This record gives sequence, C-alpha cells and structure tokens, in this order.
Amino acid sequence: MTRPAETQPMQEWQADQAGANFEAIVDAAVAGTPQVIHRRDGKQVVVVSRDDFDAHQPNLRDYLLTSGYADKHDEFDDALRTVRESAATLFVPRATTFET
Repeated sequence: MTRPAETQPMQEWQADQAGANFEAIVDAAVAGTPQVIHRRDGKQVVVVSRDDFDAHQPNLRDYLLTSGYADKHDEFDDALRTVRESAATLFVPRATTFET
C-alpha cells in the first residue's frame, strides 16, 4: 500500500535527466512519490499522480469551513467558527425515501 503523497520523500531531477528518465518519473509519481524537476533558470515543477492531484483540489465545502472572510474579526467569522466546530453533525446525510 502506498503512503499518502505528503509523507513520501520527493525525488529530484535536473531537467536534462528528466527527459531521459520520463517513464521512471511517471511510475514513481503514480506510486505516490512526487517528482521534482529543476530547470537551469531555477524554476521547478512537481509531477504527481492524477489521484494525488485530485485529492488536494479545494472544494467549496472545504473552503467555506476553513476560510475567514473579513480583514478584521466580525460576526460572520463568529458564525463560521460555530459551524466549523459543529461540522461533523451538520454534514451527515439525511435518509431519503423516494416514492414511485
């Protein structure tokens, strides 16, 4: 079983090495080890599996539960804090009956 990507050590490559080792880079990324590719100009890219990429994409629910909105603390942030603290019970699916 593969550990989550955030706990895997990243493997690093120079850009000229990456081209020659593309298949190994993709295989390692799919297996859960992020691959960092460095260019000569100092810029970098990280290759991760699609599953890891999708798992780390923000969604509206997570954004609303973790973000503050005002530059200064206000009543809306207090309300959000209350929702965040009780989120486990708020997002339990309700039983639904469909009539045909």
